[in-house]
Amino acid sequence: MKTKATDWDAYYKRPAAPAQFTRRITARRIVRRLTPALVQPNLAVCELGGANSCFIDDFLKLPTLAKYHIIDNNAYGLRLAGERLATDPRVSTELADALSIASGHDRYDVVYSVGLIEHFDPEGTARCIDAHFALCRPGGTVLITFPTPTLPYRAIRTAAEGFGIWAFPDERPLRFGEVVASCARHGIVEHQSINWWIGLTQGYVLTRKSDKRSSGNRSDQH
Repeated sequence: MKTKATDWDAYYKRPAAPAQFTRRITARRIVRRLTPALVQPNLAVCELGGANSCFIDDFLKLPTLAKYHIIDNNAYGLRLAGERLATDPRVSTELADALSIASGHDRYDVVYSVGLIEHFDPEGTARCIDAHFALCRPGGTVLITFPTPTLPYRAIRTAAEGFGIWAFPDERPLRFGEVVASCARHGIVEHQSINWWIGLTQGYVLTRKSDKRSSGNRSDQH
């Protein structure tokens, strides 16, 4: 039986009440992890699966930011972002499927996603991870976050499903081994950690894309 897909229109129309709090925690952690990559001039950032981005405001404060591009296949969420950010020339949006990124696309210094790769089967997840690196320039940085099945995650999700309020039926919590194995094919995994502060725990994997001279897996955990 095929798993029901997440209704992303409903998600963007009615964000969950705790989201305002957890998104701030997530945004701070994202910027902290990416800080070494964010200081370069004429910085180009791509958020994959961002739609009506929850995290863009922190990037727009950066004096180095020259371009912020959002790619998503949800037209409603992208329209909200376009309306909200219409006055900022650094921001652009693109309606596209993460699994079908066209060859020859622009490349970015930083590519990241929050809660995207878990909405596919294992093959789709690997292809989605590949898409992050296809969009990243050689030597650039890719940050991917995803739900990971810790005890708090399982308890909160079970309760939400029991009350009929779980909004992500196709979400597949991932273990680090699956994500790191795919990322390591493209460069050096420099960091992996778990954000415990938001209940529905998120894994973080940061990878430096190969510049064609070296690749591998060297990670720290904090």
